[in-house]
Amino acid sequence: MLTGEKMVNNLVDELNEIGMPSMAATLDKIYHSERFLSLDHLTLMSELIGSEYEDKISKRINNRLRHAKLIGCPQTLEECQNSRTREYLPVGIIEVLSSIAFVRDGLNVCILGPSDSGKTHLAKALGISACNDYKVEYHHCESYLEGMVSLKETDYKKYDRKMTLLSKLDLLILDDFLLHTIMDEREIKVLFAICKRYYNS
Repeated sequence: MLTGEKMVNNLVDELNEIGMPSMAATLDKIYHSERFLSLDHLTLMSELIGSEYEDKISKRINNRLRHAKLIGCPQTLEECQNSRTREYLPVGIIEVLSSIAFVRDGLNVCILGPSDSGKTHLAKALGISACNDYKVEYHHCESYLEGMVSLKETDYKKYDRKMTLLSKLDLLILDDFLLHTIMDEREIKVLFAICKRYYNS
């Protein structure tokens, strides 16, 4: 029977093998620390599980941000504050939106304002915050529709897969939505299909 350091080394190897590197590293660190013998069982378990949990959650959120095309974006809701050049109305709306309850409740949010008033900043900040709990996609509306039309004509199977994935999203952000009048009938049909697929999910 393995005891002491050999047992710990064996456990570290097994944890790494089953894909729990954070727990393995934490176990090895704790075992070789001066406080190891004074730790009670629950504290030891808490530290081991906590390290792996935080790592998994961090990776999950980063994967969501990457899928949403928001990875590396610096926007935060804390920056969305009234100033001399910018005012968010109605009063208290940022606090309401910050709860991200509109996603859970299946509500639409339309952000209106003049050019350079912070609409994109707020949209991205909401998307980033929503990635903590939800599946999100962020797109610039005009280029997104152009890309979907092109994909529909060149690779319909891939287009159909993308449309199917839309129904699994919790939040779809279309920046600059209908900023310009859509003249291309193909884009109108794709936009209608997106709305129909998304809202029927």
